[in-house]
Amino acid sequence: MSPRPTGLFPVVDAERHAKGRQKMHGLALYISHVWEAAATTSTSLCREHGMEVDTERVALETAPALAAIRTLDLEVICNSQSHADKDRYRGLLASDSQGQVVRGLVLLRNADIHLPATVDVQTDRIIGGLNHVRVFPSWQPYDQLPDAIRISTKTGSGVHAAYRAAVGGQLVMDTLLDAFAFFRRCDPTLARYVPGTDDLEYFPLKQYISHDYDRRHPDQPSRPQIEAEVRMRAQQTPPSGKGRVILHSFSSTGVTIYCGTTIRSYIEMDFTEPEDQVARDIQAGYPYVAVAADATRHVVSADGGNRLFADGSPLAQLPLCTPREHPHTEICRERWQAAATDAFEYRDQRHLRDC
Repeated sequence: MSPRPTGLFPVVDAERHAKGRQKMHGLALYISHVWEAAATTSTSLCREHGMEVDTERVALETAPALAAIRTLDLEVICNSQSHADKDRYRGLLASDSQGQVVRGLVLLRNADIHLPATVDVQTDRIIGGLNHVRVFPSWQPYDQLPDAIRISTKTGSGVHAAYRAAVGGQLVMDTLLDAFAFFRRCDPTLARYVPGTDDLEYFPLKQYISHDYDRRHPDQPSRPQIEAEVRMRAQQTPPSGKGRVILHSFSSTGVTIYCGTTIRSYIEMDFTEPEDQVARDIQAGYPYVAVAADATRHVVSADGGNRLFADGSPLAQLPLCTPREHPHTEICRERWQAAATDAFEYRDQRHLRDC
């Protein structure tokens, strides 16, 4: 087996290297524990609040991972470098996307060790049954962290900024895998490999049922990266079906969103789409029509500036209908929110196969 590259910041001190090996082994193990905890979470049904998911075990399993990340960052990598290389390492932490994750996680580690506030996780996506569910935990957005964490001056302002930019709202698994990948880039010899191979121990993580994408290895792209690719590909290809019928419109963050039905072979499917994407679809040859309040149908066209027209008049000036069988506008808003925040939901809305 060929020797592994030394990495960006090799740890040459024998004692620090041994400590780094131990902490990288621990980090890989702790990541697997978080993964398993998220896949076997207990849940219960409450008459007043509906399904209540217990994520405490997930939060508990993150604590040793956060501690290992801080030790690898400060004691192993940074403190093993020369004065000039320490500055270069800190520069990488500030400029590198995975380095920003490592830096931002310091806020949670310090809070867990030094502050009375509870470091918790949230989840807005679950799959599974009534006894055990699989959750997809994410870190609290910065503005939703406990006051004791946000107002603490014991942690530098740069760490607070890094948390806001690279950690808050992100999946816990993505951030932990990013941290592992970052340290491996700094010194690949710190990681544990299956003897005689270049395969990392513990990875890929055990596969559980999933509806779209799971990152199970530090070398795999993060979910945001995959979602960006999925959304871009979905936008570049016109929707499936024979055409779309616009029935409603509403404004979301200053953007006009159109919603209606996609005409398919056997059934019609609801859609929500921003104005500029409707224009791009039309320019690619995909047909849209709009139904007015008086039930008249109007062919929708687009000009070079992505402005939409209904039989030559601005589409925005056409009073749209609200047929009885179509969901109300507030339901369309909910569907758009789902499509806007989940690229897989958006892809399925545009490209579900005819049935």
